[in-house]
Amino acid sequence: MNMYQAYELKDKLTQEETALPLGARARSKELNRLKILASAKALFRERGYEAATLRDIAREAGLSTGAVFANFADKNEIFVKVVEEETARVITSAIDAHDTTRPLADRLHHQLMAAYEAAEGNARLILSAFVMNWSGQTTDAEANAGLADIASLTDMTRQVILETLRHAQSEKELPAKADIEHGAEIIEDLTFANLRRAHRDGQTFVSMGERLRFQIELIVSGLKAA
Repeated sequence: MNMYQAYELKDKLTQEETALPLGARARSKELNRLKILASAKALFRERGYEAATLRDIAREAGLSTGAVFANFADKNEIFVKVVEEETARVITSAIDAHDTTRPLADRLHHQLMAAYEAAEGNARLILSAFVMNWSGQTTDAEANAGLADIASLTDMTRQVILETLRHAQSEKELPAKADIEHGAEIIEDLTFANLRRAHRDGQTFVSMGERLRFQIELIVSGLKAA
């Protein structure tokens, strides 16, 4: 049986969080860090990156701005960490939705709809991350992120799609000469174009489901005809 390699990505994304330290001071610091991340996530979700200030984040967490700076260098570092955690949740949802009992086009659609559903509640947060990624902004925090081999949410989405296509190819669902690298890139682009369209038109991510199904079926048909 051919292994679905995206499970290896899931293993990286779902590494257990470090247990709270036993020392009272260290434990208090870690709890403050978790409070800051929780409040930042709520504010980024509600207002987007630009409108959520460090002062607001500290107030929402019930802490001083000094306590925030004791844990993070700046707002951007907090945002990167929040996005990393949200990315892990969305991507693992797509990986878990891999179902070989479904035809390939339906399988891909099922995976990406699982990701849409997981992302729905944090639409503004995710779209803020896209804007930063599309504008080419980078930070040291991003460069030193725990998943050094994966640069962004879009890269991970493409990786999951590619692994699904690669697995299908190994199972003879796609011809060996099918250009799955380009196929994955096109599906990735369409997936995120739908998010932009949904945001622009005031729709939910999930409402793009039938549009996404049609797009995937076209791409898979082209790959099979290679």
